Amino acid sequence: MGEADGPLRVQAYVCREKGGKLQLEDIELPPLKATQVEIEMTHCGVCHTDVHMRENDWGVADYPLVLGHEGVGFVRRLGDSTRKFKMGDQVGVSWIRDSCSTCSACLEGKENICKNGFQGTYLGKSAGGYGKDPHNEHGGCFSKVMRVEERFVFKVPDNITPEIMCPLLCGGSTVFEPICDYVRPGSKVGIISIGGLGTVAIKLAKLYGARVTAFSSTAKKKDATLAIGAQDFVVLTDKDGMAAHANQYDVLIDTTPTNHDFAPLMDLLTFEGVYCRVGVPAANDQAFSYGWIPLVFTKKRICGSVVSGCSRITKMVDLVSSNLKYMEKDAKDWKPQIMPFSKVNEAMDMLQNRTNKGYRIMLKW
Repeated sequence: MGEADGPLRVQAYVCREKGGKLQLEDIELPPLKATQVEIEMTHCGVCHTDVHMRENDWGVADYPLVLGHEGVGFVRRLGDSTRKFKMGDQVGVSWIRDSCSTCSACLEGKENICKNGFQGTYLGKSAGGYGKDPHNEHGGCFSKVMRVEERFVFKVPDNITPEIMCPLLCGGSTVFEPICDYVRPGSKVGIISIGGLGTVAIKLAKLYGARVTAFSSTAKKKDATLAIGAQDFVVLTDKDGMAAHANQYDVLIDTTPTNHDFAPLMDLLTFEGVYCRVGVPAANDQAFSYGWIPLVFTKKRICGSVVSGCSRITKMVDLVSSNLKYMEKDAKDWKPQIMPFSKVNEAMDMLQNRTNKGYRIMLKW
């Protein structure tokens, strides 16, 4: 190992306490392993998960904390055993930075359900099997430089910009997982809550041949939602509209980041339909209830899903690259809002308070 592969001082935006402001500080990355690549980061999406972790409302954050898990940058150093990349490649980093690599799930490229627990990009011991101690040994994508296991670094196709790639790395792969599991050509799919996750879910489900309906709490998003590919739009509080869509849907993907009564949504499902939750409420508001009889006699399913593993992330990126014109189709006022990293606190507050102009925010070094 050369001197340049040893511990490295870099700058990163650090959160030092629950709900605290992020400040630009020096951190130290551990030595570059033979199986890792070193990346100079250029962009990172701001995900609602970063807000959850800053506020610790899931109860799994450890401080100090370097957030960010929708990062894009350029390879600037290669570990001795790496083979996938070359210097200067543009690459992305997602929610997972390592896994056991030996269990049956990992061997299938399903590291998201690693039997021994994957290592979250910035998770620590409070996250149980999904974090290590010390938690801030590497940190997330709000760092100017990252060192990540080669297996969990993804090549950015030449035709995909960071504005497209960043949201795919977490938001995209979060909804792509249940799409792969449950959606088939001709499926009738409902997407619940039309924000960053909901918009990409509409597009990816359409690419899988589904007929997609958007369900939102407000009619304000109707025109923009139909413009990106939804074939129908329903306001969740419109009782007549909801009733007109009863017993029709094969799959519902709920991206809402807060808890709510989903019984009215279950009425939308046909027999053997699947309600899949991907938005995670706060730790103190996790409970839900639903009757057994409607499940038993209709074989409807209630389930959850997490971000994809390496195999499906690669598959999703290839799918987007091959259908880029459609994926770039956005309403004018829904274009990504790009902000300098110096405004990271403002960006996170905007997302938390839902005052962002577009449906996703990207930070740029």
